[in-house]
Amino acid sequence: MLIDMWGLMKAYVNVKERDIVANKFVDIALDNGVTDAELQELIGLDDELDEAVREMLETDDEDADEYNYSDDYSGELTDDY
Repeated sequence: MLIDMWGLMKAYVNVKERDIVANKFVDIALDNGVTDAELQELIGLDDELDEAVREMLETDDEDADEYNYSDDYSGELTDDY
């Protein structure tokens, strides 16, 4: 279904702007409950969409790597405001 929606949209988008629209398409899909696994299934079906999906999945991985899940706080607490 997603690839069909993308194909319909792509037909109306200027070639120079397809990468931007593909990124927004992936953003909207994620915001509406599409999973990473469902996005990965789209890889190999369209070049612009492939790039957008890969970028989004890489960004998600980088964001997950940056978060510190530790309960330890080694900083010094102060009352300075």
